[in-house]
Amino acid sequence: MKKSCPSCQSKSGIRKIFYGLPDGPWDESEFAPGGCCISNNDPTIRCIECGWEGEYRNNMPYQDRTIKVAKLKPIADMTDAEIDEYAKVLWGKLTKDERGNRGDNSKS
Repeated sequence: MKKSCPSCQSKSGIRKIFYGLPDGPWDESEFAPGGCCISNNDPTIRCIECGWEGEYRNNMPYQDRTIKVAKLKPIADMTDAEIDEYAKVLWGKLTKDERGNRGDNSKS
């Protein structure tokens, strides 16, 4: 982390930024709140004296992943064996990639 602010040269204003909602008080001499929303280009440090922010980081490294959705059948009337088989079939559908390959390296 930087020892002084590159904008105002303050040696006491640099803080690490935390994101999310704190569950209690935080050490204001070390941290500054960044808010509850995160993006793919968030600053990690801030000067509390002049407002400078820097050392950006991607807080959403998996944002380009595909979300797979499956419509579920009711299982209340299924036997344990039927539920097990249904779970295997469903898992197979959810772990296939776009080329039809299984993501878990199974042979089925």
